[in-house]
Amino acid sequence: MKALLISMLLLAGLLAAAESPDASKPRTWTSNDGRAITGTYLRGNSQGVVVKREDGKEVTLPVRFLSVADQEFVEQLLATESKSKAPEEKPKGSMTYKLSAGSEKWPEDRRKRITEAMDAAVEFYNKTGNFKKALTANNSPGTPTADANWDGWINFGGSINRRTALHEIGHTLGIGTHSNWQANIKDGLWTGKHALEQLREFDGKEAVLHADKMHFWPYGLNFDNESSKENDVRHVLMVAAMRKDMGID
Repeated sequence: MKALLISMLLLAGLLAAAESPDASKPRTWTSNDGRAITGTYLRGNSQGVVVKREDGKEVTLPVRFLSVADQEFVEQLLATESKSKAPEEKPKGSMTYKLSAGSEKWPEDRRKRITEAMDAAVEFYNKTGNFKKALTANNSPGTPTADANWDGWINFGGSINRRTALHEIGHTLGIGTHSNWQANIKDGLWTGKHALEQLREFDGKEAVLHADKMHFWPYGLNFDNESSKENDVRHVLMVAAMRKDMGID
């Protein structure tokens, strides 16, 4: 009986090892539209994985854009990792916000809309990226649409929604506001290597990134019709890549 129990335990261990994905070796990752990249898994979560390419560069791959087989691989890998983590790892940094002073006197409808927009946008940035920033949301009826600065201050005027909040948070993180922004632009095009590499992971090797004094496109979420599940994720990843180009963090 004892020998049988030992045999069963050994068999269970072998089966568990066989089901555990091997992340130590290079893997060909395929997007759901057929593009492939070879790289070794470094880290990840349910939103995206970071892999090291054969040339040594790290690339972020959004999980939702991977093939079904790769999504299943990531799911198994994260499940294996979660079992070995106790407690779960906390993010290196987190984004927070508060309403500006006097918010209790704002019109109820505007306070509700601003709060809902910021709640959704900050949660999304924290889930999709890793940014440490303290923001202040302000009710500014005289502002035509909305604006923001590097210090983390966001004015909501005529435009109050989740897309606007995502876009303006980008400005607080350096988009159009950091001192190194213009250094990465030549003839209306972004030249920083990290953002170009990220964009070309999305749109192919010929893709170009446009930029002016304050904005970038594609994926800048400059207008409401640019927002979608896919574009919102890509926006956050582009912001992160452009911050690397500007030497932030």
